[in-house]
Amino acid sequence: MDFGAFGYVPILGVRPSEMQALEELSPQVKIGILPYIILQPWTTAKEFPSTLAKITACSSGKPIIVDLTDEIFDGNRRPVHAALDLLRDSKDGYVNWRSFIEEQSTFTPAIQLRVPNEIWPQIVAFKALGRGVVIRLHEQIFSSAKDIAKLFKSFPSNEDVYFIIDFQKQDKNILTKALIAYNTCKSIRDEIPDCFISVSASTFPSSFTGIAEQEIFERQFYNLVAAELGTQRNIYCDRASVRAEKQNGGGGSPAPRIDNAFAAKWKFFREAEEEDREEAYQMAAARAIECPEWKDQGIWGTEMIKRTAAGQDNAIYSPKLSTSARINIHLHTQSGSDDQDGEVEWTDL
Repeated sequence: MDFGAFGYVPILGVRPSEMQALEELSPQVKIGILPYIILQPWTTAKEFPSTLAKITACSSGKPIIVDLTDEIFDGNRRPVHAALDLLRDSKDGYVNWRSFIEEQSTFTPAIQLRVPNEIWPQIVAFKALGRGVVIRLHEQIFSSAKDIAKLFKSFPSNEDVYFIIDFQKQDKNILTKALIAYNTCKSIRDEIPDCFISVSASTFPSSFTGIAEQEIFERQFYNLVAAELGTQRNIYCDRASVRAEKQNGGGGSPAPRIDNAFAAKWKFFREAEEEDREEAYQMAAARAIECPEWKDQGIWGTEMIKRTAAGQDNAIYSPKLSTSARINIHLHTQSGSDDQDGEVEWTDL
């Protein structure tokens, strides 16, 4: 795996809004990004192969990083839950996880870290595969970064190793943690200087009452850390404008809202008082287009906003499609595609 070939790593779940946003990206964007996908059941599908089929379709069979969800499933369990339990079984160095990865030729594995004594067998196996090795550290285990990096020192090269320093759910105060991020990254680089590193978080808001826009603090955070660490072998990584935590149900459907994603901020167009939800989405989309910062990028996400404003069929009339459109625009923008020549626009075939 040549991690240097990618300029952006979005962390995604196997959820309808996220998978559609990925699937609708132009081929040029898909080439330049390396999705990090957390494996979980695909909607109500019973079997695990349904999840794999959806991921492959949405990524167009291109390389992706895969990891396992930490969510423990209870209640109405299906065969897919049992399959994921087997992959999470730590015995014999996560032998089930290693076997699964070997069978999936386009998957780059994330090391499972829950049982420290079972990390080394995974490193040996995945290094031998030659598809790259990924380590995603949550804030609670940043102190382990140096020790995990030391495990790779016996290998002659670690250009195929990629650490993600994941701060998960954050807000604007993430900027005050730049020193923590820098020190964690430096502790890794001191051991294996040729590896790739990202810092990541999700600062997407959890409430939209009275909020018309918000800065993308993840990008500011990355810039702060990269300025100190140096720009070599760093990759921008975020949660693709998705919250890091699971959203619980209840309270009814959210107020109709159209979001737009720019390089440095999100803008939110919310219609909380309109009773006719379809009309409310149209009004929100019209305000998005009338915004001075609106840019018609010719991609799926902006086309969907235009369709909605025009009152057309197959437009944004649900939270799921609103989310898909925002994520699609965010992925396109953060990939740097707006700065590339020869971008092929999305077309509705």
